[in-house]
Amino acid sequence: MDNEQGKTVIRELAKRYADIAALPRQKETIDGWRRLNGLKQTRPMVRIEQLPWHELGWGEDRMVNREGLLQDVERRLRMAIYAWDHFKADMVILPYFSISKTVRNDRLGPAMEVERKGLSQHFTAQLATIADVQALKTPVIEVDPELDKRRLELVSALFDGIMPVRLTGIGRHSGLWDLISTKISPERMLYDLIDRPEYVTVLINKFVEMESGVLDQYEAHGLLEAAPPEIHCTGAFCDELPSAHYDGKKATAKDTWVFSMAQMFSEVSPAMQEEYDIIPLKPLLERYGLVYYGCCEPLHNKIDIVRQIKNVRKISISPWANKEIAAEKIHGDYVFSAKPNPSYVAMGSFDAALVRKDLEETVEICRRYNTPCELILKDVSTVCNDPSRLTQWEQIAMDVVGA
Repeated sequence: MDNEQGKTVIRELAKRYADIAALPRQKETIDGWRRLNGLKQTRPMVRIEQLPWHELGWGEDRMVNREGLLQDVERRLRMAIYAWDHFKADMVILPYFSISKTVRNDRLGPAMEVERKGLSQHFTAQLATIADVQALKTPVIEVDPELDKRRLELVSALFDGIMPVRLTGIGRHSGLWDLISTKISPERMLYDLIDRPEYVTVLINKFVEMESGVLDQYEAHGLLEAAPPEIHCTGAFCDELPSAHYDGKKATAKDTWVFSMAQMFSEVSPAMQEEYDIIPLKPLLERYGLVYYGCCEPLHNKIDIVRQIKNVRKISISPWANKEIAAEKIHGDYVFSAKPNPSYVAMGSFDAALVRKDLEETVEICRRYNTPCELILKDVSTVCNDPSRLTQWEQIAMDVVGA
């Protein structure tokens, strides 16, 4: 198919996307996220993210643009429309299409050495000594405003008369221990916490130093997105961002969200996580306006140490956490970001009763402790080639929250 035919396909998809964006429901959903993130009384919000798209019929077989920017735009349109049609939950389609600013060389530490085995991957252990760590340098990032201008002009021409296109900023993932686990064996690191605590201290302080230096450059180049619509698979709409000092041009960290976690510390004591994660990262995370903390690690017994980060707004409560303890300790001070078990859509057969029981239990516990709640189904590795399971899960969840 030639280039003009490919552009025609994108325009047709963009019209559908724009029609969805214009629905009154979008504003209503954004208002719901604002209330939730403002810790106000509202129903739990629901999202479905991080999916096995290779098992879903989103239109990959109908893709006509096979490379570059046009392929990316077509893919994003098809995936968004498919999600809206099959399991929209509380997703939001904004009245513009975004093109991310270009940034290169912003990754910390040595390049990952990866051995891939199917969908899994193994990372080679690096940074064996304190000297190896001390030799690391803060990367000097590269931007390309001319490329961004050309990309924006191309996509704007494609969407002309349909909807506006915006050049948008980039969020930072400051889960430094998750990054470190791709450079060093998590097994070795857990031993090092006991056997080489001085090494671990140097390691995390060096990565905080490098990340802070990259953040400085992001601010200087205007790469951050003020008041982004999403943070770590959840709606990020809120009334507190951007900050009162935002000039409308270059966003600083205070104008945006960041997310952080330390999943490899799942079995580490609260005291040890406080020493090697919370305390070292606290100055970095508090540069931002708001923080989403946690991912798959169980945090129910660590809420007290997370409280030390003064601008945390959401805390992830994973399937391996005790929901009762977590809700009691959060007690309305943060959003209880519940992660329903993704295995419930990956079993031999879909058990609707099991899904409903799990979601009802979460919502009831959060209501009992007056704790704002969101239900975020993510990290879905498989639906056993049955996409209807996501539709069923969404329907149950929206019924449970009273949508």
